[in-house]
Amino acid sequence: MRHAFKCKLASFDLDGTLVRGISTGAFLAQKMGHAEAMQAAEARYAAGLVANDYVSTLDGRFYRGYRKAQIFALLDDLPFIADIEATLAALTARGIPVVLCTLAWEFVAEYVAQRFGFIAWSGPTLACAADGRFTGTIARHFDEFGKPVFIQHLCNQWGIALADVCHIGDSRSDIELFKQVGFSIALNATDDARAVASTTLTADSLLDILDLLP
Repeated sequence: MRHAFKCKLASFDLDGTLVRGISTGAFLAQKMGHAEAMQAAEARYAAGLVANDYVSTLDGRFYRGYRKAQIFALLDDLPFIADIEATLAALTARGIPVVLCTLAWEFVAEYVAQRFGFIAWSGPTLACAADGRFTGTIARHFDEFGKPVFIQHLCNQWGIALADVCHIGDSRSDIELFKQVGFSIALNATDDARAVASTTLTADSLLDILDLLP
């Protein structure tokens, strides 16, 4: 008999889950001048026609010459779901660590983690030159199959079972992790993600997930 779920680690997707209405990649592409190319690449990924490596490789070349601090400055007006800080405070008060498990760029996840207080984060990595500028090439790819690996690594570090993890996500990139964690919430999600998740939720405030955690 499966043991009763008790959340010991809360994992959150970023694009479509914490950021609403647009992906972080498309958001930055609008500001950097390659919105059309990024929109087409993301549509192909969402349709299952290409892997995330394709999207990252295409998008990454437009970052050549930028420094991380310059990108951080472009992210201040990201459209976030309401009450992220309050939700993380409530989870932390329960003794539950909070992490970002996302296919967004690792440095974008770092920005969000620093802004809201997530203690670990994932994502594909862009290579940097000696002067700290991005080269436009990929140092490390990261896709939906990497999400369970990333979370399992954290579980191993912190002595937590994967069966005691809750992941909150919204789309194709979350399905593999939904299948492996003990509990999952499809938040404002696509039909394919909703079909796999433990439960579903449509909400404008992240606080609403707290009512669903067993």
